[in-house]
Amino acid sequence: MRLLFRALMVAAVAGVLGAVSWALAANTVAGVLGSPPPDMGDRQTVFLWRGAAEFAGRPRVWRFTYAGTQIPATPRVRIYVSPLGKLLRTDPADLGFRIKVWKMKGFS
Repeated sequence: MRLLFRALMVAAVAGVLGAVSWALAANTVAGVLGSPPPDMGDRQTVFLWRGAAEFAGRPRVWRFTYAGTQIPATPRVRIYVSPLGKLLRTDPADLGFRIKVWKMKGFS
């Protein structure tokens, strides 16, 4: 009985930590996209538990992928965020600039 209780407690704590990590990462992404965010199309969010091959050392990251964005010349966007909410990279690298230009043209 104690083993089951401990296993449930570990699972609950892991779930809470995962939810907090995702919330920090989502908040970082919202900061990149601005307010109001542009229509980013379909979204996929994945935690790369085995690490991101795109980075040296393969750190664990949250990868937010958007397909079908309304930003000109940017059909697909990837945003990489650490589990603690630090922005690691955007693809394209000048995503913030593209969003700013897009909003200045009155498309927000």
